[in-house]
Amino acid sequence: MDKILWIASYPKSGNTLVRSIISSLIYSEDGIFDFPILENLKQFDINFYFEFIKEFNQEDYKNLNRLEVVSKYWALAQRRSFKKENRYIFKTHAANLMFKNLKYTDENRTLGLIYIIRDPRDVTVSYSKFRRKSIDSTINLIKNKNAVLYNSQNEILVPLSSWDVHIESWSLLKVPKYIVRYEDIINNREKFIIDLINFLQNKLNINLIVNDEKISNILKTTSFDQLQKKESQTGYYAFNHIKDKKWKFFRKGVAGQWKKDLSSQQVSEINNSFHSTMKKFAYI
Repeated sequence: MDKILWIASYPKSGNTLVRSIISSLIYSEDGIFDFPILENLKQFDINFYFEFIKEFNQEDYKNLNRLEVVSKYWALAQRRSFKKENRYIFKTHAANLMFKNLKYTDENRTLGLIYIIRDPRDVTVSYSKFRRKSIDSTINLIKNKNAVLYNSQNEILVPLSSWDVHIESWSLLKVPKYIVRYEDIINNREKFIIDLINFLQNKLNINLIVNDEKISNILKTTSFDQLQKKESQTGYYAFNHIKDKKWKFFRKGVAGQWKKDLSSQQVSEINNSFHSTMKKFAYI
């Protein structure tokens, strides 16, 4: 493969759950999930894929936390990723935006896209817990069209933008794509897995070894309860740079938690800000 299959989403929208299912499907023989196989589906925006910059521009390498610098290397880093490792599936929370004439990714570099959407009211609740910030500050963040993230080493800037712009930026990419709501995944994971298999095989021509037993094992071992249990038992943390052992990545994994955690004013602010996109995806 010399093109990337992106698994993209806004933060706290189910990306890790989807990667768990895909890694079990592609990188295990029996479909039994374990955290180490997530390493086959790495985040793209990590230092590892940008180390080549040190060879010819030390100053740029030191300033990848600036959009005008990191954007110069998006295309080259993606092309060179295949030389670094024989892997072609990457996770990202980046919005597929353009800085000047430099786009995060394009059709020439992309095999296909799996994009996960989650109710922005639940994103707000989950993301505020993850950020350890207030609900109101998180609402301001997901409304901010200029919002950015930094990778876990705080060294590489990742364009984020607002919840609705993020969705639109990836929806416009003219490649085979499977756009799915997080709520539909957790409500019927078996249907999601079957649809996912059809997309990978029929739209992207990816060869898969699939049988009923494998699908059954994926369903069992990637349930939220099992993922939460594994995290507690093994001490494996999806974000292992966080040292607080009381902190849990797999916190609830449910839909509708906003009904309890958001005030009516906060709900109205989110609904008004994203009304057309929320309506399009049947959230209101």
